[in-house]
Amino acid sequence: METPRLKQKHLLLLAAMIALLIAQPLLGHLSLVAGACFDALFAVIAAYVFFIVFTERWERRGALLLALPALASNFGFYVLPHRAQVVLAATFHCFTVLFLGLAVAAILRDIFRKKVIGGDEVLGAFCGYMLGGIAWANIYTMIYLLVPGCFSVNPEIQWRLAEPHLRRALFDYLSFATLTGLGYADITPVAPPAYSLTWLQVLFGQFYMAAVVAQLVGLKLAGAVRGGGSESR
Repeated sequence: METPRLKQKHLLLLAAMIALLIAQPLLGHLSLVAGACFDALFAVIAAYVFFIVFTERWERRGALLLALPALASNFGFYVLPHRAQVVLAATFHCFTVLFLGLAVAAILRDIFRKKVIGGDEVLGAFCGYMLGGIAWANIYTMIYLLVPGCFSVNPEIQWRLAEPHLRRALFDYLSFATLTGLGYADITPVAPPAYSLTWLQVLFGQFYMAAVVAQLVGLKLAGAVRGGGSESR
């Protein structure tokens, strides 16, 4: 059973993700209530992704099995002892990566199934790009928790690693700097597995842009040809 089509559904998702990424380093760490509100917003966006991206029954079942442990471990920070936080954080990031990875795969599948391209489909492709960047940021955060010495961080921003929301924002920054090729040097990989993860992300970004842009351009040209053929008749 497919979700009813919503106009500009990807525009809303894109706006929500940008707001989330901007608000995280500014608000998430201010207080316990602010952190809880931010995590609730993350849960709402995950639910929205669930309903607009996953259209097939098996996808929804798989996405639900991945989303529930991620959300439960995220909110476990507020009720479980401090000594359990590393395990909770690693669990959250692991299942978030899998959930977002499945979402990116579903978006790519839908793009390659399209026969006509519109504005919302272009925004959907960009949403997939951003979701991929957020997924990679969660991979970096999980690796940092398990192998802290694999990243070198500028001492001026190192204090951000102590707070969960600031830490996530820092690795979001690393992920998108790597994905877009900016490569700022204030946080860098200095040991495995961080080395491998960064070049793998660069390959992902190059493949995504090449494959998706080629598909979108091909669909646009095919639509123009069909339109021209209709006018000539």
